[in-house]
Amino acid sequence: MPEACPPPAEAGATPPGRQSATGPRESLSGTQALRRDALTMPEVLAQSVATMAPSAAMSLLPLLVFTSAGNGTWLSFVCAVLLMLCVSACAAQLARRYSSAGSLYTWVGRSLGPGFGHAAGWGLLLGYLCAGMAGALGVGIFGTDLLTRCGLVVSGAGAWVVLVVVGFVPAVGMAILGAVLSTRASLVLEIISVTIILALCAGVWVHNGGVIDLQQITLKGASPGGILVGVVLAIYSMSGFESAGSFGFESRHPFRNVPRAILWSCLIVGMFYLVVVYTQVFGFRGVPGGLATSQAPLADLAHRIGLDPLAYLVDIGILCSIFAGVTSVINASARIVVTMSEDGIAPKVLAHIHQRFRTPHLAILAVSLPVLAVPVSVVLASRSPVDAVGWMASVATYGLMFSYALVSLAAPVHLGRIGRPSLPTWVLGGIGFLTMIAVFYASWLPQTIPGGLFPPLTGVNACLPYVFLGWTVAGIAWYLVLRARNPEAARRLGQRFDSLPGQAPVAGRD
Repeated sequence: MPEACPPPAEAGATPPGRQSATGPRESLSGTQALRRDALTMPEVLAQSVATMAPSAAMSLLPLLVFTSAGNGTWLSFVCAVLLMLCVSACAAQLARRYSSAGSLYTWVGRSLGPGFGHAAGWGLLLGYLCAGMAGALGVGIFGTDLLTRCGLVVSGAGAWVVLVVVGFVPAVGMAILGAVLSTRASLVLEIISVTIILALCAGVWVHNGGVIDLQQITLKGASPGGILVGVVLAIYSMSGFESAGSFGFESRHPFRNVPRAILWSCLIVGMFYLVVVYTQVFGFRGVPGGLATSQAPLADLAHRIGLDPLAYLVDIGILCSIFAGVTSVINASARIVVTMSEDGIAPKVLAHIHQRFRTPHLAILAVSLPVLAVPVSVVLASRSPVDAVGWMASVATYGLMFSYALVSLAAPVHLGRIGRPSLPTWVLGGIGFLTMIAVFYASWLPQTIPGGLFPPLTGVNACLPYVFLGWTVAGIAWYLVLRARNPEAARRLGQRFDSLPGQAPVAGRD
């Protein structure tokens, strides 16, 4: 058994090999009171992978991409993985220099100034909260499907609310009990879910007599425009890789492990996506309409290859992935809230750390309330949970893409300001920045794009970009109020971090 991690000798103490940019704090208040050096590399990696929720993403996203990209679906995902690796490389550059619980909030603030850092953290927080809401609804969707397969009738808003609560409350409890416990649980759950889906893929290859699908390899019937639309959709599935950064204070060897977790999670999950996407399209070869005819592709594949019992395991695997994802976004968002609380952006009480578990329990409860309340309200309002998942995912994407654009710009700027300019980082950052802007534009204003490649937004979807804009404007307004009331405090935003000895922090600018 892994040995237990000992508590730090003194809350607020900086471990050897790090230099802290902050002064003394209350013994159990603030990010410095989190349990130091507690998480190993696999556990930090599990945080990012679980936030990406790869098994849950593969339950429906390949179907959505296939409707546009057809046999080019795999190529859409290849492009998405490469583009997001550019963004992750920029985030990793900053993670090698600053360790914090604020993640992009701190990194962008150190590079572009506290105003931009606040904007990045504000967008990231929106992304995490909405991702958690989508996950809570996903528990109800796939939990209902599993119970229905088992012959149990689940109907009515009350039953849905019970499913959502039963799936959500343990995730909150896991987050409060400790980072080590929650990340290890996430790691185990993701291994289970990924193993089940890979077993299904192997069954498809055996059933089809091999792994070569010439129609996909030759992109038969695929169009450049359809593949481009698929890239936009596939990028959504790659978000969350950066969440390992929120465990900078709690990770062992954070300047090595956190950047590795950011890059490896993007690469590992990307490779998993390529295998599963290719196999799903291949598995429906010979069916008129192909993958597009299925509403539950993974379960339908199990039936198609004669492994009906595997459909139950697929639902269980997806639920495991969703549970791990909800736990991870609660962990990440709570640590951003704690960092913002120390800076005066959120109530100071939210910076309190649990004396026994050394977790930000009040911040965890604070972020959990809207993450649970919104899905329950949707169900009680008799709105479609599936539609609501799409709404939450869209708003989450807007917030995350905004933060990714800023960190893509921040990395090359920061390297230049500390006297280590890097042309490759400028290239990667430029690609990441322009891609995020293009994705946001394509998702928001499709009717302005020539050729009708993107369908116009209608109904609730047409309002979602304005939800993001309203959140962003509110965040900017609050920052301006803070700066007017206390200019010195505003200049100190995002200063809770450790840095490597000999790498003096560079003051940011507004």
